[in-house]
Amino acid sequence: MGRDAFWEARRGEGGEEFSWAQVLELLVVSRWVSPGSEFRLHRPGFGPSAVGDLLGSGFAVAEKDRLYRCLDRILAHKAALFDHLRQRGQELFQARFDILLYDLTSPSIEGDGEEIPKAQYGYSRDHRFDCRQVVIAWVVTPEGFPLA
Repeated sequence: MGRDAFWEARRGEGGEEFSWAQVLELLVVSRWVSPGSEFRLHRPGFGPSAVGDLLGSGFAVAEKDRLYRCLDRILAHKAALFDHLRQRGQELFQARFDILLYDLTSPSIEGDGEEIPKAQYGYSRDHRFDCRQVVIAWVVTPEGFPLA
């Protein structure tokens, strides 16, 4: 998706021990492998994993204030990142964005569902008011390319 070129052009000057692109890579990999907070990544998540070896860095790359500062830096580029990803999606997948489709579903959870924190009682189009449910929404292109 051209993420390296995108972030390289926006890396800025920091004079820090680690490039913020490396910290960003740590955050992204962490979200894919074991989603959780930055603090969770900082303490119990980084130590027992091999991420430090894969990035060629020690524990200092996962210092919690560094993780939070990286998120602050990324936020300033949010609109440009979405534009970049849209453009790359059009180039790579011939995706169209002139029409977007929105789908909403709410599967019912049989049993208590206590282990699913997002499952709640509420309006059920399936008339299953006795079950907890999770509401799931998708935004896709006409070709089925998921956007959100």
